[in-house]
Amino acid sequence: MIDFESDQTRVELAELETFVQLHGRDCRVVRWGFAYRNLRNKIWWQWRRWLLSQFHKGPAKDNQLHVFWHLRGGIGDCAAHRVCVEAWRKKMPNAVFYYYTQTPDAARIVFEENDKNVFVGGGQDPLWYKYDLAFEVCLSFRTVHVNKKRVAQIAPQIMPLLQESQRRQDRFSFFVKDNYICDDVWGRFMSRHQVPQTTVQQYLSGLDFDITETGLLPISLRDPKIVEKYGLKDKKYITIHSGVNPGMWVEGHPPLKCWPDEKWREFVKLFKAAYPDVLVVQLGGEQSPKFDFVDVCLAGKTKLTEIAALLDGALLHVDGESGFVQLTRWLNTKAVVFFAHTDPAMFALAKNHNVIAQECKPCMWLTGGKWYIKCLCGYKTCRNLDAITPAKVFAAVQEELH
Repeated sequence: MIDFESDQTRVELAELETFVQLHGRDCRVVRWGFAYRNLRNKIWWQWRRWLLSQFHKGPAKDNQLHVFWHLRGGIGDCAAHRVCVEAWRKKMPNAVFYYYTQTPDAARIVFEENDKNVFVGGGQDPLWYKYDLAFEVCLSFRTVHVNKKRVAQIAPQIMPLLQESQRRQDRFSFFVKDNYICDDVWGRFMSRHQVPQTTVQQYLSGLDFDITETGLLPISLRDPKIVEKYGLKDKKYITIHSGVNPGMWVEGHPPLKCWPDEKWREFVKLFKAAYPDVLVVQLGGEQSPKFDFVDVCLAGKTKLTEIAALLDGALLHVDGESGFVQLTRWLNTKAVVFFAHTDPAMFALAKNHNVIAQECKPCMWLTGGKWYIKCLCGYKTCRNLDAITPAKVFAAVQEELH
């Protein structure tokens, strides 16, 4: 665990801040760039949204708190964010939560729509000043708006918690105020310390929640009728997924963490020889490769909101490190997961069977926006993934099924 209150941690993050701003070389241009971003963010994201909020009708000013959540990232990120959101739910059981994500339906997979959970359209501008509270969550946690008068009237018991959370955010304000850039730095910081991806959220939120929490999604999000819809009722099946989604394609290339098709073919051959009565069902999106060697290919044929039910009905899920794997945190199903250049210490769930090779070190975030497809050392494929053979993955699957 990381002691964020220690001088050692503060010095380490100050060192990272200095490195990011290139203070050591006295690079004024870089610091001017950050100053420009800070000013632009204040004008565009704060003042503009505050002004627009004055012309848009917000939630009723009733006796409930209305809390806006900007959940950044895709399926896996939202699955991880659920731990933090549910920790706040325990503090505000009567509040109405509003969820906004850039990835359509990502929040709908892990939160049940009802009078306490409302989904805001992804195409809308998140005008958080209409709400009583607003939080932004990715690797970090940021409080973007507090209506102190309303909160003090309706839920005075959480004011000390909000103040403590803000104190913690102010301590590391350089990284928190521009998380679109600095979340990468938080990621490398956590990778260096070998801690889970929700560690920074845990600290900055002020909640100190259990970062290892697991559980089950409401049954409405795991509806068995969806399994029946695709002809899988009363059938034994495993699911596989290539780890590809549209947000992770850069310049037409699949991510480094994806197994090539020939390895999937070999794995399925091994599996069917040992388990001829168990179906292999491929899940995925429009851009996933469509395998002709599986029993049922559902890649690109399902709604995103149906994935949880299909995974929950499987004997096992086999995948590279992906959003589907993170989703198993909240399902009955376990996953066999093979890791490439993402850090197992951050993204491996204890409930899953994690297949790890250490031919090289995790390099995510180190090659800018192309780290998904570009090896830091110049290899065409990830050496960690190259070392994970179909036979190794099949052995892990056998261990779990037995």
